[in-house]
Order: sequence, then structure tokens, then C-alpha cells
Amino acid sequence: MELFVMRHGEAGWDAPVDAERSLTPAGTAAVRAMLAANVQQLAGVKAVVSSPYLRARQTAALVAEVLGVPILAPKVAFVPESSVSDALAQLEQLPWPGVLMVAHQPLLGNLVATLLDGNARYAEPMDPGALVMLELDWPAAGMARLIKKLDA
Repeated sequence: MELFVMRHGEAGWDAPVDAERSLTPAGTAAVRAMLAANVQQLAGVKAVVSSPYLRARQTAALVAEVLGVPILAPKVAFVPESSVSDALAQLEQLPWPGVLMVAHQPLLGNLVATLLDGNARYAEPMDPGALVMLELDWPAAGMARLIKKLDA
């Protein structure tokens, strides 16, 4: 099965709290362009899920629009300070295959490293709008293989 893990697009700093930061126009354009350029490679995406933070929900909406897939309800386990174990537990509850998860650093870097290497010792760098395509049988430590990494 494929799992798609994406960091939200570039966000501004003008919100009163972190959860309310929104995508910048440049962030929106970069995410839209990356998705459109890679629509064939992303054909396996069947649904998108995100953190409840505004910038992640906005990015998920772009994914849904460009790829024509449904958006699942946001998951609290995908916020920046979430633990990898909480995120993995939530991923296990999602429909498989083909879910695209939109979340934040440092969670995503630690999650990808854990899925690939079995631990988060060397977190995967994830710039805004970056997307990692993984192949795995189940979302568990050390069980994934990197297919491709796309940058916005």
C-alpha cells in the first residue's frame, strides 16, 4: 500500500496563535503547482486527511481540489507537537490504501524517519509543501520503503 505524507504549504506569521496561521499566496501557488505537475504520480491518493490547524486544512483542500479526492475529518494526532506513536495509532484507523496525510514539522520528519528506519534519530527534513510517497503493509516502525520525495 502507499502512504502519502505532506507538510503544509508556506504559512504566514500574522495570526494570534499558531493554529490559525494561514497559507501565504506563494505557499498556495507552490502547493498547487507541485500537485498539478505530479498528478500522474499521485493517482494512488484516494482521500486526504490533515491536522486541524488552518494551514494544514487549507493544504488538504488544495489536494482535494487538484486530485479530486474527498477530505476526511481533521485529526488532533497530526498537530506539530503530537508524538509519532499517537500519529501511527491514528493512521491505523484511517481507510487504506491511498490516504494522503497533511501535517507539520517536527511530527512529519520524525514520523517518516520512524516508518523508514524504525526510529526518529535522524528526522526527515520536510520543507513547506514537501510530499513523501511511502510503500508499506502497515503504518509501523521500520515497515516502509521510500518511493519518492517531491518538493514544492
